[in-house]
Amino acid sequence: MKERLLHAFAGVICGLLAHAVVASAGGVTFAVPMYTLDLSGAMAQVPVAVEAAFAGVEGALIDYGLAPEEVDEIRDRVDESLVQIEELWQTVPPLLPMPLLGGTIEFSLPLVIVDSLRFTGGMLNDDLLRGVAQWVGTEIPEPLVDETFDMDGFTGGALIDVAFSSWMLSTDVVKRFDLLVLAVTLGGGVDLVRGELRPLVDLDLPPEWDDAADDALAALHIDEFAWSSFAVHGVLGFEVGPPFLRLYADIRFILPVSSTTGWWDLRVGGLAAVLGVVIRF
Repeated sequence: MKERLLHAFAGVICGLLAHAVVASAGGVTFAVPMYTLDLSGAMAQVPVAVEAAFAGVEGALIDYGLAPEEVDEIRDRVDESLVQIEELWQTVPPLLPMPLLGGTIEFSLPLVIVDSLRFTGGMLNDDLLRGVAQWVGTEIPEPLVDETFDMDGFTGGALIDVAFSSWMLSTDVVKRFDLLVLAVTLGGGVDLVRGELRPLVDLDLPPEWDDAADDALAALHIDEFAWSSFAVHGVLGFEVGPPFLRLYADIRFILPVSSTTGWWDLRVGGLAAVLGVVIRF
């Protein structure tokens, strides 16, 4: 009996080891790919933009009837707010996660070093985001801001919304170490990432404020929130579950090779990830 148990145990171990070597690598993953956006450059531009925007409306404030001392007081408050923003910024990481909707398709490559070739894609825009929010029972107003105001005879209105889109395409080769209900993936590949954010601002102001408002919006460079990058990455991934259906997660270490950006200097950060469910075949 002991000899049979020993043989059975040895058979199980050999089977698991064989499975780890010749594991099927093909599959489809329904996932949330995400990359990070490095905000360091953008935060450095905030005081520049705010100072230029304030200079654009300063003359209109004086023409409206404010005394120079009152204008200086407003400027001091703006400067204090910028200092507070800078102090807050120093306490938080500069990387903003950018989740997308997408997935991965994987093709088996029965090679010694490489098990599979993967293609990962994801995208998100404002229409998709509103659709997902509505699906989970949350309503995102459109436009985001629709306000009218009447203060001391100064009347007007503002419609503000945001249009954005982003996508990511990746391809990599991977080696999988599979032990029936758990797998570890190592690999590397290349990425293409692109994104754009465009504030939509429609102001209804008295005619004497039109030029000042245009100057302030121009100083804020609201049409230059854009970024793109070609990068290489290394990947470390994990799968948990039965061989045919598993939870999947990986982390990717990004090294941008070339990048383009707008005035706000938004850039792709050094980390990315994929979270999802993989169907193996």
